[in-house]
Amino acid sequence: MIPDSWSAHRFADIATYKAGHTPPRANSAYWQDGADNLPWLAISDMTSFGIVTKTKKTITRTAFDEVFRGRFVPAGTLLMSFKLTIGRIATLGINACHNEAIISIYPKPGIDQRYLGYFLAQVDYDALQDRQVKGNTLNREKIDRIKVLVPPLEEQSSIADILDLLRRNIEIQQKSLVTTQDLFKTILNELMTGKIHTADLNIQL
Repeated sequence: MIPDSWSAHRFADIATYKAGHTPPRANSAYWQDGADNLPWLAISDMTSFGIVTKTKKTITRTAFDEVFRGRFVPAGTLLMSFKLTIGRIATLGINACHNEAIISIYPKPGIDQRYLGYFLAQVDYDALQDRQVKGNTLNREKIDRIKVLVPPLEEQSSIADILDLLRRNIEIQQKSLVTTQDLFKTILNELMTGKIHTADLNIQL
């Protein structure tokens, strides 16, 4: 039971989307290194809710013109993986192209992009997945009918604000934990090699 002010929609009714391409690997003119190569995104370049600012692989201008018709996916676009790793969400921080396992998503008016990204990240895709030889995937028909719960726009933004804040707190805690672990390793080594002594440490036990 959802609140009266909320509504349920098919994904295809609240956003448009487009899958990418992988230029033919056998064509060296598409993949050879060059100073004017352009970023080409794979799922491995995406971290959950991250902003993608660099890619491991690049494509040539020839591939960009012939395969992608000279069109970038613009910075700021919401991305979702829908093959193998399904439901990973990220945002482009640069103009780039991406492969066919990723869709670029363009929310329609009245839909907060951040809210939509968070919603898609928590969908249970198991019931929608097709089993393929190379792994799991969603076809276009199943992507179209993903059920999205949509509150009023102001509430969408408020939900996204709260989740943004919680994510930032988690990131701060994770960085603090890494710093503490590094400090422990340093003190462990120096205590065990006599480089420092317990009297040198102002630690209350």
